[in-house]
Amino acid sequence: HSGMRQLDGLIPNESREETEASRFMLRTDPPDHDRLRGLVSKAFTPHALAALRPQVQAELDRHLDSLAPADRIDLVGDLALVVPAASMCAMLGVPFEDRDRLSGLVSVATYRLAKQAFPDLQPQAEAAIMELASYMLELIEQRRQSPTDDILSGLVAAEEAGDRLDTEELLQQSIGLLVAGLETTIGLIGNGMLCFSRYPQQFERLQQRPELVEKAVEECLRFEPSVPYTYRVLWQDTDFDGIVIPADTPVWAVLIAANRDPGVFPDPDTFDIGRSGARHCSFGGGIHFCLGSHLARLNAEVAFTAMARRYQSVSADEQLIEWAPSLFRIPGKIPARLKPRP
Repeated sequence: HSGMRQLDGLIPNESREETEASRFMLRTDPPDHDRLRGLVSKAFTPHALAALRPQVQAELDRHLDSLAPADRIDLVGDLALVVPAASMCAMLGVPFEDRDRLSGLVSVATYRLAKQAFPDLQPQAEAAIMELASYMLELIEQRRQSPTDDILSGLVAAEEAGDRLDTEELLQQSIGLLVAGLETTIGLIGNGMLCFSRYPQQFERLQQRPELVEKAVEECLRFEPSVPYTYRVLWQDTDFDGIVIPADTPVWAVLIAANRDPGVFPDPDTFDIGRSGARHCSFGGGIHFCLGSHLARLNAEVAFTAMARRYQSVSADEQLIEWAPSLFRIPGKIPARLKPRP
């Protein structure tokens, strides 16, 4: 009963020209949304993700092996970025060595999603998007010349098969996937490792019971989400606890508060990796429920499992944490001390 656009088809606070230029599926509603999501979703099937996991694990193991026997680590550069970059590189065919450059551009590009709130940052955001576009166009051209088996080649093939995806849509889906796939997952893994640093008994619990990793990921998503809030436009009059908000009203859903609702989650301020029951709201809901939720979970499971297998404890230096220049809650640097498992 809600979407991203008003009943007149406009994105709130954007002109018709700006709205019509927005073709990433997260910023569209049916029928365009369904067509775009249907094309991109092929890359996120259980079969496709199962094939991805060993590649991501191998890339992370190679990277962590290269750090040994160091007892210090940057939980972002050496873990939270490495894992989603490995999966994005495999899916989009992006060279792994470009991960730092791309994550920097992606981080700044997020401010394009909040033009009204951050008008002074729009020139940097636009420049970052233009650089990402130039980068992705080069990759798209390579796929046209010599197709591979990654998602980008699949999208190029869909474009060339007819009017299902034009070049602008192709470009926006690939940039959008890069932003969505890198940025928020860096946050999930980085913020999750901060939880394990602050609640070491829960990290010990994961070491003793590795099968808890799926629940641990869900608890990190609930407790420290990358995206604190999101907006939706109501498509009909909606009753919120006796107050009717009329159709066509943009509303902000404060996900981070919903995730700590004491009426839904017992002891909501306790970080408990064995928690089960109610579902968190960190992947949104409705037709725009996060397409990459299973990929994000896979990435976090790989990261947390590797860290629990290798290290007895991980202690972040809270005074030295830096935050990425992002619209979201994404750490840029988390220096930490490691104690290897005997």
